[in-house]
Amino acid sequence: MIATLLEQAARRTDGADAARKTDETTTLRLSGGRVVSAQSVLVDGVNLRVLRDGRVGTAGTTGDDPEDLLARALASAEGGEAVPLQFPGLARGPSVVTHVPRAATASVADLASLATMLRDRLAPDRAELEIVVERSLGSVEVANTAGANASWDVSLVTLALEAARVRDGRRFVTRAHLGSADLPSLPELEMVVAQVRQRLAWSERPAEVAAGRQNVLFLPSALPVLLVPVEQALTGREVLRGGSPLARRRGTPTFSAAVTLTDDPLAPARPGSRPFDDEGVPSKPLTLINAGVVEGLLYDLETAARVGTAPTGHGRRTTFGKPQPACSNVVLAPGEASFDQLLEAVGEGILVESLRGPFPVSAAGGTFAQVAGLAWKVANGEVQGLIPELTLAGNAHDLLARVALVGRDATWLGARSAPALVVEGVSVF
Repeated sequence: MIATLLEQAARRTDGADAARKTDETTTLRLSGGRVVSAQSVLVDGVNLRVLRDGRVGTAGTTGDDPEDLLARALASAEGGEAVPLQFPGLARGPSVVTHVPRAATASVADLASLATMLRDRLAPDRAELEIVVERSLGSVEVANTAGANASWDVSLVTLALEAARVRDGRRFVTRAHLGSADLPSLPELEMVVAQVRQRLAWSERPAEVAAGRQNVLFLPSALPVLLVPVEQALTGREVLRGGSPLARRRGTPTFSAAVTLTDDPLAPARPGSRPFDDEGVPSKPLTLINAGVVEGLLYDLETAARVGTAPTGHGRRTTFGKPQPACSNVVLAPGEASFDQLLEAVGEGILVESLRGPFPVSAAGGTFAQVAGLAWKVANGEVQGLIPELTLAGNAHDLLARVALVGRDATWLGARSAPALVVEGVSVF
């Protein structure tokens, strides 16, 4: 459809690009020791952007009528903004693993066996288990009237586990997650089992902490509260809006020297991996923060054109709506500390696995106040016990300047890889 669409668009516009994404997701859910649901959903969508008389218009469809899609994109351009947009030409993309045949050919029974293996391994731990296994298979095709034309296949297998217990009338839940283009390996599954058992053991005893400023050891699953604001603040969209507190700090020490953050679309077999972005710009790793110094900003074609700089290959588009700059795979560089050393660095403080509560529409400013979904007291280098509900508050940018120690073991959660880290002086109440 894209070839026909762009052929028609070339005759009626000053330029156009399009992206088609297909995805078939099979989801299995296990609860109470058995598979309770299985479903498959197919999505096939095309997004078209046109440039006419210097104005940009976009439209999307899940149908197969290129004439209707082009007509709606042209109508959008009539009232669209003027943008000095330039589409990239044909380019050779880097090599990156986005699709693994073993995952693509796995049967529903193969997927179910992943869940039942975890169920059986954790059965002696007497926890309520909810396990979801998803396998997504799809493709991406990106092309434009300037000659760019790229396509690649995608596979993604995710496994999410929740283990719940009740202690002193309170139900607590610990979570684990795996996600890759390939099926999870036996060592990865055993790592999940060990993680869940450790969290359950930490929660055997209750503990109390005083309100005030505390040293906090954030596990990788709790780090989005600190990283998402930074990721948003480094996008060209926030720079143009004036909502980024980091835009004017490039080249300036802003965070702890222990913080190095990279966007890596070439990480093998990860959810955000790709040879090109959704606008046909070749992918390459981009250093965002280097030893605490802000270095890189994320631009798609439009935000780069408005700022007067080169795109970085971070355009993302859905079926409906115009492309936006966004991260691919975010990698927080590990440090050298063992987990025991991280606990010692906390002194008397808190270990946090998860935080509850939605982020605001724009989190770039970094201010937050979120309830800890699961947290434990730390003292004398050991985990003491489960803490009743408490709230953590602060500003992500300020707290990342107070990182005292970074762990050596990184964990992939979705399209983000991060180790655990210790932050000093987090407000707790």
